[in-house]
Amino acid sequence: MGNGLQMAKANPAPHTYWLPNLLTAFNLFCGLLSILLALETYASGVREAAEYALSAWLLLAAMVFDFIDGKVARWTNTVSEFGVKIDSLSDFISFGIGPAVLSYTALLNAIPETGRAAACLAYLTAGGFRLARFNCESSPLPAWPYFTGLPIPAASALMSTLTLVTAEPAYEGAPRFLGRTFSNLPPAVFGTGTALLMVILAFLMVSRIPFPAFKHINRRNLLVLCGVILFFTVLSLIFPVGQVLLLVLCLYLFMGMYQYFLHRILGLQTKPGQDRITRSVTHS
Repeated sequence: MGNGLQMAKANPAPHTYWLPNLLTAFNLFCGLLSILLALETYASGVREAAEYALSAWLLLAAMVFDFIDGKVARWTNTVSEFGVKIDSLSDFISFGIGPAVLSYTALLNAIPETGRAAACLAYLTAGGFRLARFNCESSPLPAWPYFTGLPIPAASALMSTLTLVTAEPAYEGAPRFLGRTFSNLPPAVFGTGTALLMVILAFLMVSRIPFPAFKHINRRNLLVLCGVILFFTVLSLIFPVGQVLLLVLCLYLFMGMYQYFLHRILGLQTKPGQDRITRSVTHS
């Protein structure tokens, strides 16, 4: 009977295979809607900030579905090569083409078309290489708690939240650093800074810098995680949501680069297995 239970766990019911694939389809659906909405808004010539903000929210929703589908696949023991491939294809559309189109139409209007196209091409190419490297280097070994290179969903989320920040209305009588922070900058300066940010994200995606994956959460650090979530939730009630999300993503980038600076550039001693961890690719 024990062997029968083990076989049941190892071989899940066939009807469970559609669950992670359905979530992946939702990821792709949100990405396509975001692209279509951004293009339609750009073609209309009205340039409504609310429409671009909705496009950014759709990309963030796609990131949520991308996170959940992997969890569901592991929980139901339905991880498959097909699931990995279709997930990467969806990620390239939602987190590669989606942010590139959104940035081109909403954030880079004040710089020449050549600069806009170059920044988007650098981001899109790096995202494609990032996903292709994952497909080539992934292995059946247990997932390590680090990503090798910046995950493309994180890069997409950063560009999406940047769009949200520029679309948020300023509080009446609020200090200058609140509300529409970046829209207070001259358009050319903001566009140039956004293009530079996309190039930096492209470099981080194809780099070997380890970024936290937060895949292994035990009881000890669960309370810490809940406290952090509660803190940023309260913070979002005081400040615009886009600014809070942008702060979270900037802290995430800082964590990865700070660790790389300590362990690689300064040559500090790493923990056992750290070199093995940082060379492993765990996800897109």
